[in-house]
Amino acid sequence: MTGPELATVLALARQLGGGLVNVGHGRDPESAAAAAAFVAAWEGAVGVVVSWPSEAASWLRQACRFAGGCPDLWVIADNGGDWVGMGRRLAALPQWRPHRTVAFSGLALPSLPSAVGDVEGLCGAGPDGSRWSFFDGELRWTTRSWS
Repeated sequence: MTGPELATVLALARQLGGGLVNVGHGRDPESAAAAAAFVAAWEGAVGVVVSWPSEAASWLRQACRFAGGCPDLWVIADNGGDWVGMGRRLAALPQWRPHRTVAFSGLALPSLPSAVGDVEGLCGAGPDGSRWSFFDGELRWTTRSWS
């Protein structure tokens, strides 16, 4: 995670009107550090911080905890390949809204919709501060820096 990436994630979260944010991350050191940096810099309230393993029997407990509590939005720091199982579980929960979710660069994978299911509107930041989002099942990039 870079300074421009964190700045863009924060800007996107503010743009979406986030007040209460649930933060989730994979257990690899980079994802955990990105989530911690977001929590430290976020000026709103943090509901829960949830970590999940890259492999699990179902991810049900982690997904329910992450999606629960009626947050204004969700922030995710993980590697796309490691997040697929958790993402499938989240996509099956009616309370999680991908269009109210901001992610770090690890989820910017063109294959994510086919691997996970509904990620329409999920947006995030690239390492250089660029912005990406899923629209009509495709990953789209914007080069504008949000810092």
